[in-house]
Amino acid sequence: MNLEQLTDIKLKQQLKAVNFVESGHGPMVIEVEYENADGLQRSLIKDNQGKVETYQHLKAGYELCLKAGIHEANLVQVETHDEACQSDYADYHRELIPLVF
Repeated sequence: MNLEQLTDIKLKQQLKAVNFVESGHGPMVIEVEYENADGLQRSLIKDNQGKVETYQHLKAGYELCLKAGIHEANLVQVETHDEACQSDYADYHRELIPLVF
């Protein structure tokens, strides 16, 4: 998903949540949760070449969201030791820190 698609989802009122996901000491990625005909979908923000965008700080994430007209997101921090202990995927969506900007 790129900025244009995010803006379109926001305008169509399909947006459910934007999550700034931080894992350990790695860079942050932005996950978008939205509703479409197939149900609830999740997608990461990518550049025009299809590579997942990474961010070093929250301000960069804020700037992207503001360009799409979004003023709320969730900070999701994944503990690296939790990831290593999970058999499938860490269920990080249970602990969200709401952000308003």
